[in-house]
Amino acid sequence: MVKKAAKVRVRKHRHGTPNLIIQAEEVSILAAVDKALASSTNAQIVGANGEIPLKLFFNRYLPVTLRAASGHFLTPSGKISPQLDIMILDSRYPLLSENSDGSVLAMLHSVVGAIECKTRITTTDVKNLWAHASTISALASEVEGYAGTAWGSLFQFVFAYRSRQRLNTLADHYFGLGTPDKGFVELFLLRLPDQDQNRLEKVGALFHFESGSIQKKKGKIDKYIPILKRMHTPLSDLYYMVIQDSYYTLGNRDFSFTDIGEHVMDYMSWSSFRSASQNVLFEKAEPIN
Repeated sequence: MVKKAAKVRVRKHRHGTPNLIIQAEEVSILAAVDKALASSTNAQIVGANGEIPLKLFFNRYLPVTLRAASGHFLTPSGKISPQLDIMILDSRYPLLSENSDGSVLAMLHSVVGAIECKTRITTTDVKNLWAHASTISALASEVEGYAGTAWGSLFQFVFAYRSRQRLNTLADHYFGLGTPDKGFVELFLLRLPDQDQNRLEKVGALFHFESGSIQKKKGKIDKYIPILKRMHTPLSDLYYMVIQDSYYTLGNRDFSFTDIGEHVMDYMSWSSFRSASQNVLFEKAEPIN
Protein backbone atom coordinates (compact mmCIF):
# COMPACT_ATOMS: atom_id res chain seq x y z
CA MET A 1 0.00 0.00 0.00
CA VAL A 2 1.45 3.31 -1.07
CA LYS A 3 0.93 6.16 1.37
CA LYS A 4 -0.02 9.52 -0.01
CA ALA A 5 2.50 12.29 0.53
CA ALA A 6 1.50 14.72 3.24
CA LYS A 7 0.44 18.10 2.03
CA VAL A 8 2.97 20.80 2.78
CA ARG A 9 1.48 24.12 3.76
CA VAL A 10 3.20 26.89 1.81
CA ARG A 11 3.97 29.87 4.06
CA LYS A 12 5.85 31.97 1.52
CA HIS A 13 3.87 35.14 1.05
CA ARG A 14 2.78 36.00 -2.50
CA HIS A 15 2.75 39.60 -3.69
CA GLY A 16 -0.73 41.10 -3.99
CA THR A 17 -2.25 38.87 -1.30
CA PRO A 18 -2.67 39.49 2.44
CA ASN A 19 0.33 38.54 4.57
CA LEU A 20 -1.44 36.27 7.06
CA ILE A 21 1.27 36.46 9.73
CA ILE A 22 1.49 40.25 9.72
CA GLN A 23 -2.30 40.42 9.37
CA ALA A 24 -2.56 38.65 12.73
CA GLU A 25 -0.09 41.18 14.16
CA GLU A 26 -2.27 44.00 12.81
CA VAL A 27 -5.35 42.64 14.58
CA SER A 28 -3.44 42.33 17.86
CA ILE A 29 -1.92 45.81 17.66
CA LEU A 30 -5.17 47.47 16.63
CA ALA A 31 -7.05 45.75 19.47
CA ALA A 32 -4.51 47.05 22.01
CA VAL A 33 -4.83 50.60 20.69
CA ASP A 34 -8.64 50.53 20.53
CA LYS A 35 -8.82 49.13 24.07
CA ALA A 36 -6.51 51.84 25.39
CA LEU A 37 -8.49 54.59 23.65
CA ALA A 38 -11.71 53.20 25.13
CA SER A 39 -10.22 53.24 28.63
CA SER A 40 -9.37 56.92 29.09
CA THR A 41 -6.54 56.92 26.50
CA ASN A 42 -4.18 54.87 28.63
CA ALA A 43 -0.79 56.13 27.46
CA GLN A 44 1.05 53.59 29.61
CA ILE A 45 -0.22 50.81 27.34
CA VAL A 46 0.18 52.27 23.86
CA GLY A 47 2.12 55.50 24.33
CA ALA A 48 0.86 59.02 23.65
CA ASN A 49 0.50 58.35 19.91
CA GLY A 50 0.23 54.57 19.87
CA GLU A 51 3.95 54.11 19.31
CA ILE A 52 4.55 51.39 21.93
CA PRO A 53 2.75 48.47 20.17
CA LEU A 54 4.41 49.39 16.85
CA LYS A 55 7.84 49.70 18.46
CA LEU A 56 7.43 46.30 20.13
CA PHE A 57 6.41 44.81 16.78
CA PHE A 58 9.54 46.11 15.08
CA ASN A 59 11.83 44.90 17.84
CA ARG A 60 10.30 41.42 17.52
CA TYR A 61 10.89 41.26 13.77
CA LEU A 62 13.84 43.52 12.96
CA PRO A 63 17.23 41.84 12.46
CA VAL A 64 19.83 42.47 15.16
CA THR A 65 21.61 45.00 12.94
CA LEU A 66 18.66 47.36 13.51
CA ARG A 67 16.75 48.51 16.56
CA ALA A 68 13.61 50.58 17.11
CA ALA A 69 13.59 53.19 19.87
CA SER A 70 11.74 56.34 20.88
CA GLY A 71 13.48 59.58 21.74
CA HIS A 72 15.76 62.15 20.15
CA PHE A 73 18.89 62.21 18.04
CA LEU A 74 21.87 64.53 18.49
CA THR A 75 23.68 66.14 15.56
CA PRO A 76 27.50 66.45 15.55
CA SER A 77 27.15 70.21 16.22
CA GLY A 78 25.08 69.52 19.36
CA LYS A 79 21.53 70.20 18.10
CA ILE A 80 18.79 67.94 19.47
CA SER A 81 15.89 66.75 17.32
CA PRO A 82 12.23 66.97 18.33
CA GLN A 83 10.76 63.94 20.08
CA LEU A 84 10.48 61.04 17.63
CA ASP A 85 7.95 58.27 18.23
CA ILE A 86 10.18 55.63 16.64
CA MET A 87 13.73 55.83 15.30
CA ILE A 88 15.19 52.97 13.29
CA LEU A 89 18.81 52.82 14.40
CA ASP A 90 21.97 51.14 13.15
CA SER A 91 22.67 48.98 16.21
CA ARG A 92 26.42 49.06 15.62
CA TYR A 93 26.45 52.52 17.18
CA PRO A 94 26.29 53.01 20.96
CA LEU A 95 23.49 55.06 22.51
CA LEU A 96 24.37 58.36 24.15
CA SER A 97 21.68 57.91 26.79
CA GLU A 98 18.79 55.62 27.70
CA ASN A 99 16.14 56.73 30.18
CA SER A 100 14.06 54.67 32.62
CA ASP A 101 11.06 54.84 30.25
CA GLY A 102 13.12 53.30 27.44
CA SER A 103 13.52 56.53 25.43
CA VAL A 104 17.00 57.19 24.09
CA LEU A 105 19.36 59.85 22.82
CA ALA A 106 21.04 58.57 19.66
CA MET A 107 23.75 59.85 17.35
CA LEU A 108 22.44 61.26 14.07
CA HIS A 109 24.98 59.07 12.27
CA SER A 110 23.14 55.99 13.63
CA VAL A 111 19.66 57.05 12.50
CA VAL A 112 18.43 55.17 9.44
CA GLY A 113 14.82 56.34 9.54
CA ALA A 114 12.03 57.85 11.64
CA ILE A 115 8.39 56.85 12.06
CA GLU A 116 5.69 59.06 13.57
CA CYS A 117 2.54 57.41 14.94
CA LYS A 118 -1.04 58.67 15.13
CA THR A 119 -3.89 56.79 16.79
CA ARG A 120 -6.53 58.69 14.78
CA ILE A 121 -5.05 61.07 12.23
CA THR A 122 -6.69 64.41 11.40
CA THR A 123 -6.19 67.01 8.68
CA THR A 124 -4.37 69.17 11.24
CA ASP A 125 -1.97 66.27 11.87
CA VAL A 126 -1.29 66.11 8.13
CA LYS A 127 -0.24 69.76 8.06
CA ASN A 128 2.01 69.26 11.07
CA LEU A 129 3.63 66.09 9.73
CA TRP A 130 4.96 67.94 6.67
CA ALA A 131 6.39 70.71 8.87
CA HIS A 132 7.91 68.06 11.15
CA ALA A 133 9.46 66.25 8.17
CA SER A 134 11.08 69.49 7.01
CA THR A 135 12.57 70.05 10.47
CA ILE A 136 14.02 66.53 10.63
CA SER A 137 15.39 66.84 7.09
CA ALA A 138 17.08 70.15 7.94
CA LEU A 139 18.76 68.61 11.00
CA ALA A 140 19.76 65.49 9.06
CA SER A 141 21.47 67.63 6.40
CA GLU A 142 24.24 68.31 8.91
CA VAL A 143 25.65 64.94 7.82
CA GLU A 144 26.32 64.79 4.10
CA GLY A 145 23.87 62.52 2.25
CA TYR A 146 21.44 62.17 5.19
CA ALA A 147 18.75 64.52 3.79
CA GLY A 148 16.83 64.02 0.55
CA THR A 149 15.35 61.07 -1.31
CA ALA A 150 18.50 59.24 -2.46
CA TRP A 151 19.64 55.99 -0.85
CA GLY A 152 21.72 56.87 2.18
CA SER A 153 19.32 59.55 3.36
CA LEU A 154 17.14 59.23 6.45
CA PHE A 155 13.67 57.93 5.51
CA GLN A 156 10.50 59.26 7.17
CA PHE A 157 7.16 57.45 7.53
CA VAL A 158 3.92 58.19 9.35
CA PHE A 159 1.83 55.27 10.64
CA ALA A 160 -1.81 56.06 11.50
CA TYR A 161 -4.11 53.44 13.02
CA ARG A 162 -7.33 55.16 11.99
CA SER A 163 -8.54 58.44 10.45
CA ARG A 164 -11.09 60.99 11.62
CA GLN A 165 -11.67 62.08 8.02
CA ARG A 166 -12.84 60.26 4.91
CA LEU A 167 -10.16 58.90 2.60
CA ASN A 168 -10.56 61.57 -0.08
CA THR A 169 -10.44 64.40 2.46
CA LEU A 170 -7.26 63.00 3.99
CA ALA A 171 -5.72 62.55 0.54
CA ASP A 172 -6.58 66.11 -0.50
CA HIS A 173 -4.72 67.48 2.53
CA TYR A 174 -1.73 65.13 2.25
CA PHE A 175 -1.13 65.88 -1.42
CA GLY A 176 -2.27 69.51 -1.28
CA LEU A 177 -0.03 70.45 1.65
CA GLY A 178 2.85 68.17 0.69
CA THR A 179 6.37 69.59 0.46
CA PRO A 180 8.41 66.51 -0.52
CA ASP A 181 11.23 68.75 -1.77
CA LYS A 182 11.79 70.03 1.80
CA GLY A 183 11.12 66.84 3.75
CA PHE A 184 9.87 63.59 2.22
CA VAL A 185 7.35 61.60 4.28
CA GLU A 186 5.02 58.71 3.38
CA LEU A 187 1.77 58.01 5.20
CA PHE A 188 0.50 54.51 6.01
CA LEU A 189 -3.13 54.26 7.19
CA LEU A 190 -3.82 50.92 8.88
CA ARG A 191 -7.62 51.05 8.54
CA LEU A 192 -9.73 53.15 6.20
CA PRO A 193 -12.84 54.84 7.68
CA ASP A 194 -15.87 52.53 7.72
CA GLN A 195 -17.53 54.47 4.88
CA ASP A 196 -14.53 53.78 2.61
CA GLN A 197 -14.01 50.14 3.52
CA ASN A 198 -14.28 47.20 1.17
CA ARG A 199 -17.19 44.95 2.11
CA LEU A 200 -15.10 41.80 1.82
CA GLU A 201 -12.19 42.75 4.07
CA LYS A 202 -10.82 45.55 6.21
CA VAL A 203 -8.04 47.38 4.36
CA GLY A 204 -5.76 50.39 4.66
CA ALA A 205 -3.89 52.70 2.32
CA LEU A 206 -0.56 54.30 1.42
CA PHE A 207 -0.19 58.00 0.59
CA HIS A 208 2.96 58.54 -1.43
CA PHE A 209 4.72 60.97 -3.76
CA GLU A 210 6.51 59.21 -6.62
CA SER A 211 9.56 60.90 -8.16
CA GLY A 212 8.50 62.07 -11.61
CA SER A 213 11.48 63.64 -13.35
CA ILE A 214 14.99 64.71 -12.43
CA GLN A 215 16.93 67.74 -13.62
CA LYS A 216 19.96 66.23 -15.30
CA LYS A 217 22.30 69.14 -14.62
CA LYS A 218 21.41 69.64 -10.94
CA GLY A 219 20.40 66.06 -10.14
CA LYS A 220 17.31 67.32 -8.31
CA ILE A 221 13.74 66.05 -8.55
CA ASP A 222 11.53 68.72 -10.11
CA LYS A 223 8.28 66.77 -10.28
CA TYR A 224 6.41 64.53 -7.84
CA ILE A 225 3.43 62.35 -8.78
CA PRO A 226 0.77 61.78 -6.07
CA ILE A 227 0.02 58.09 -5.49
CA LEU A 228 -2.80 56.71 -3.33
CA LYS A 229 -3.26 52.95 -3.15
CA ARG A 230 -5.22 50.53 -1.00
CA MET A 231 -3.40 47.77 0.87
CA HIS A 232 -4.43 44.39 2.30
CA THR A 233 -2.03 44.66 5.23
CA PRO A 234 -0.37 48.11 5.52
CA LEU A 235 1.74 46.89 8.44
CA SER A 236 3.30 44.30 6.13
CA ASP A 237 4.15 46.92 3.51
CA LEU A 238 5.54 49.26 6.18
CA TYR A 239 7.74 46.49 7.59
CA TYR A 240 8.93 45.51 4.11
CA MET A 241 9.80 49.12 3.23
CA VAL A 242 11.60 49.66 6.54
CA ILE A 243 13.76 46.59 5.94
CA GLN A 244 14.41 47.40 2.29
CA ASP A 245 15.10 51.10 2.84
CA SER A 246 17.28 50.40 5.88
CA TYR A 247 19.58 47.96 4.10
CA TYR A 248 19.78 49.96 0.88
CA THR A 249 20.56 53.02 2.99
CA LEU A 250 23.23 51.25 5.06
CA GLY A 251 24.70 49.79 1.88
CA ASN A 252 24.89 53.21 0.28
CA ARG A 253 26.48 54.77 3.37
CA ASP A 254 29.00 51.92 3.39
CA PHE A 255 30.41 52.78 6.83
CA SER A 256 33.19 50.49 8.05
CA PHE A 257 33.84 49.87 11.74
CA THR A 258 36.74 52.29 11.41
CA ASP A 259 34.31 54.92 10.10
CA ILE A 260 31.94 54.26 13.00
CA GLY A 261 34.79 54.62 15.49
CA GLU A 262 35.59 58.03 14.01
CA HIS A 263 31.91 59.03 14.11
CA VAL A 264 31.70 58.14 17.80
CA MET A 265 34.48 60.66 18.48
CA ASP A 266 32.21 63.39 17.04
CA TYR A 267 29.77 62.83 19.91
CA MET A 268 31.72 61.30 22.81
CA SER A 269 35.03 61.88 24.56
CA TRP A 270 36.92 60.55 27.56
CA SER A 271 35.93 62.06 30.89
CA SER A 272 39.39 61.95 32.50
CA PHE A 273 40.05 64.46 35.27
CA ARG A 274 41.30 67.84 34.11
CA SER A 275 42.15 71.02 36.01
CA ALA A 276 44.20 74.14 35.38
CA SER A 277 46.80 73.25 37.99
CA GLN A 278 47.11 69.50 37.72
CA ASN A 279 46.14 67.12 34.94
CA VAL A 280 48.42 64.14 35.65
CA LEU A 281 48.87 63.12 39.29
CA PHE A 282 52.32 61.55 38.84
CA GLU A 283 54.35 62.81 35.89
CA LYS A 284 57.34 60.61 36.77
CA ALA A 285 57.14 57.38 38.70
CA GLU A 286 59.76 56.85 41.38
CA PRO A 287 61.67 53.57 41.22
CA ILE A 288 60.61 50.97 43.77
CA ASN A 289 63.46 49.61 45.94
